[in-house]
Amino acid sequence: MDTTVLFFILAIVFLFVLPIVTMGIFTNHKKEMAELSTKLDQSEKKRIDEELKAVKTRLEVLEAIVTDKKYQLNEEISSLRVVDK
Repeated sequence: MDTTVLFFILAIVFLFVLPIVTMGIFTNHKKEMAELSTKLDQSEKKRIDEELKAVKTRLEVLEAIVTDKKYQLNEEISSLRVVDK
C-alpha cells in the first residue's frame, strides 16, 4: 500500500470520522445529564411539597391554639398581671 493512500485514509479518519463520533458521544452525554437533572428536580419538588404540607399542618394547629377562647383569656389575664406590676 502506498504511503500517500495510507496518509489519505488516516486523514479522512481524523478529519471526519473522529469528530462525528466525538460529537455523538458528547450529545448523548448531554441528553443523559438532562434526564438526570429532570429526575432530581422532581425529587426536590416532592420534598418541598411534603415540607409545605407539614408547615400548613403546624400553622393550622397554631391557629387553633390562638383562636381558642382559653388562650385569649390567659393572654388577657397575663396582660393584666403585667399592668399591675
